[in-house]
Amino acid sequence: MRIGILSDTHDNLQMVDAAVRQLNREQVDLTLHAGDYVSPFVMRHDDRTASWG
Repeated sequence: MRIGILSDTHDNLQMVDAAVRQLNREQVDLTLHAGDYVSPFVMRHDDRTASWG
């Protein structure tokens, strides 16, 4: 199983998008975010990418 881990994204949607693209390229089976999303609008962004596999 391949696991991707993110943390401290702090509203940086450009970097979140880049990380999601990289995780998809790496074909991870599970992605965890360890915290510090910071604002509600980033949480909505996460809903858009809830299923990365």
